[in-house]
Amino acid sequence: MLGDFAIEDLFNYLLKRESTQFFVSVAIRSLAIGMVAIFEPVYLYLRFGNSIAHVLFFWAAVSGIFALVAVFGGRAMEKFGLKRTMLLSNFFYFAFYICLFFADISIVMLPLAIIMRAFGATLFWPAFHTDFIRFTKGEHRANGVSKMSIVSLCAGILSPIIGGFILAGLGYATLFVVVLMTLFTSSFPLFLSKERYEVYTDSYKKAWSRIKKNKDISFALGSLSIEAGIDFIIWPIFIFSIGVSYRQLGSISTVALILAAFFAWYIGKLSTRGNKNILLNIGSVLLAIACALQFFVKDVITTFFAQNFYRISKTTALIPFRTILYDKAASKRGQADEYVIYREIIMHITRFFFFMFLGIIFLIFPMPIRYTFLIAAVASLGYTFLAKPRLFSISKLFKKS
Repeated sequence: MLGDFAIEDLFNYLLKRESTQFFVSVAIRSLAIGMVAIFEPVYLYLRFGNSIAHVLFFWAAVSGIFALVAVFGGRAMEKFGLKRTMLLSNFFYFAFYICLFFADISIVMLPLAIIMRAFGATLFWPAFHTDFIRFTKGEHRANGVSKMSIVSLCAGILSPIIGGFILAGLGYATLFVVVLMTLFTSSFPLFLSKERYEVYTDSYKKAWSRIKKNKDISFALGSLSIEAGIDFIIWPIFIFSIGVSYRQLGSISTVALILAAFFAWYIGKLSTRGNKNILLNIGSVLLAIACALQFFVKDVITTFFAQNFYRISKTTALIPFRTILYDKAASKRGQADEYVIYREIIMHITRFFFFMFLGIIFLIFPMPIRYTFLIAAVASLGYTFLAKPRLFSISKLFKKS
């Protein structure tokens, strides 16, 4: 007690606003995921006997299932509400990490892990994006995206170092336990406000038909999916393969996140002035350069500089990209959740085909994985298909051909 004022009263006061509750939840989740995310691909890489192809097939399967069942994420929002759906997703993530840890015991564990991760993502991400769209408004949305990025990045600043030290000293078992405990905690702030339900109206066929109706947006989302997939899966494996230790990997990621958090604040301020499209085009080009530079990384020092430039460039592109996308979803009003599901379908079906193709290439024609960063550089330019005016237009490209 502080006089007659209880600690829980202070806590409730600070979390009174729905936006604050959302950002606190994002911060805790980012802390949890940040401790393990960069080490997940390395864990699977070692489990599969240093086979990059099998890691790609694993994540291709996750994305393929996600794309197929994404519509059920919309149904879950309607039945359980946004916050309960996000909470429910944690149980699937819990099962995913358990299956990964016991993968050596039974051959069933890895397929089960794929299913658990896919369903966990299906429940969490559509509800997360829809909830964010509902409580952010018009011209303030860019500021909201910036705040979400800053909160996520700041919460993740220490998590790679923490994860690296836990992993180096106590192993994956302890790391998984700490991550799961933190992950469950992230859902609690959301329940301080009233539950929100969505009425999802798309049929399975209609949800998939949206891909053809939005060619430029679909191409931009597909480009994001490919570039982000390479960053999430291949980059950690690559820098591990050139001799960067767990602790060094965690420390490099932390410094990069600090710089990215600062730029998120700055880019957020610029985006609110109506410069979203210009920033997206600039950020896309910078990101392409950053991905290309990753090709030349060969040691800890070059990893450090490449990762920092990449995070700054990615932040410059991603904040206006997300803001434009959220604005488009919000303009659909009652159908914002349908738009979000369409987003998840196109991103994950693209990643499924890309990872399957890339996995087959690595399986048949082994090559240095650094060449994938050149693919990421080209994909980064696809971000601009979301901008107006665009540097490129898929519709114009089709007309010319």
